[in-house]
Amino acid sequence: MNYEEAMAFLEDTKKYGSQLGLESIRNLMHELGDVQEQVPAVHIGGTNGKGSVGAMLSAVLSEAGYRVGRFATPDVFAYEEEFLMNGKPVTKERLAQLFTDVSEACQKLTAKGLPHPTRFEVETAAAFLWFFEEDCDLALVEVGMGGATDATNLITRPLVSLLTSVSMDHMQFLGNTLREIAQVKAGIIKKGCPVVTVAQKPEVMEVIRQTAGEKQARLIVAEFSQAEDVVYTPAGSSFSVRGDGAGSSLPVELGIPGSWQVENALCALKTLEILVGKYPKITRGTVQAGLKEARWPGRLEQISSDPVFFLDGAHNEDAVRKLRFSFDAIFPERTVVYIMGVLADKDYSGMIRQMFRSGDRVFTVTPPNPRGLPAEALAAALQNCGVSAVPCESSAEAVRHAVAEAGREDVILAFGSLSYLKGIREQFSLTRSFQREGAAAGVRKYGADLRGEKTV
Repeated sequence: MNYEEAMAFLEDTKKYGSQLGLESIRNLMHELGDVQEQVPAVHIGGTNGKGSVGAMLSAVLSEAGYRVGRFATPDVFAYEEEFLMNGKPVTKERLAQLFTDVSEACQKLTAKGLPHPTRFEVETAAAFLWFFEEDCDLALVEVGMGGATDATNLITRPLVSLLTSVSMDHMQFLGNTLREIAQVKAGIIKKGCPVVTVAQKPEVMEVIRQTAGEKQARLIVAEFSQAEDVVYTPAGSSFSVRGDGAGSSLPVELGIPGSWQVENALCALKTLEILVGKYPKITRGTVQAGLKEARWPGRLEQISSDPVFFLDGAHNEDAVRKLRFSFDAIFPERTVVYIMGVLADKDYSGMIRQMFRSGDRVFTVTPPNPRGLPAEALAAALQNCGVSAVPCESSAEAVRHAVAEAGREDVILAFGSLSYLKGIREQFSLTRSFQREGAAAGVRKYGADLRGEKTV
């Protein structure tokens, strides 16, 4: 298959729906030689922060000279972002080869009367096959949804099971209480394999501790109190990690902005403390350089300084609460003009309560997703909470309104579903191009008028 055919195959797998469980992915990987068993892996679960922690670990390990594969979903700006090698996306040609092999394995399964794997199972299999064929030193594998029954959980002996912040999300699949969700997330903890997590809410931490104890897995907790002298800026954060002895404090600068990234960085640092036994080229220097260079698109990403314009994929109440804290810390005196788009099955009422203040102005967008909440419905929900909101027919309209609304000292923030951020970025880029072309045309016309010439 070429790339177009590979993407058509992937699109066709949507008809097999989404299923939780490991039997199908195990059958598929068996047809591919169970290559996942030969790939050293860190398994990353949780609700918020998985991608950021993965980006930090990848940057540090790459800085240390290791070949690091990474599988993280969903993509935001280009599909190939889901498959990364030392931070760079897989090529379209290589991806086509991988999906050709996976497609053939799927055909063998259906010929035996077994169900065709789902889209995410196909993607997971392609990722493991790629890691194996590229002889990765380490693979960073992000859970798609949940943990225990996620296709990535066919990993049997992870070097580290890592759990970022756990909060309410995907309740229709994972459970209606935080404890139920935590039990599913904790399903990635394996017998005898170390577990790293951040400080969690009491009911979540109780589940993680209990599961780790049952699996005889050493539990390491990264707590915010381990960071000192924290400073937040639009470009990132800086802090020092308190060490155990005199002079052992580690100064850190983060390349990914957001107050919550300090917690994610501490989680990454605890993971690196475990990995250094197997990957000795990890040093203080590579840790500092990697964390400073780490990037993760669509996560409090600044796409412009004039006007100041950020994108962020906060799409649940906990993520929005942290986003609000970050903006209060970074821009305490600035007015924010908002663009918001969400999926209908998210707790957008909770997101609204966490994010907005009296006098805020929001332009709403319908995300390009079958589950996208109509802009009119989101605007109505905002207005019911006393927030000024204007529904927009497109991302282009929302960008135009936000740019026109924002004063010189104001900040624009587009947040919510990751699925619409690509359109916002593209439309802002087009808007700036039109502005530059318009300004240039004006200068040309002015010069022509002075010379008495006609312009076309």
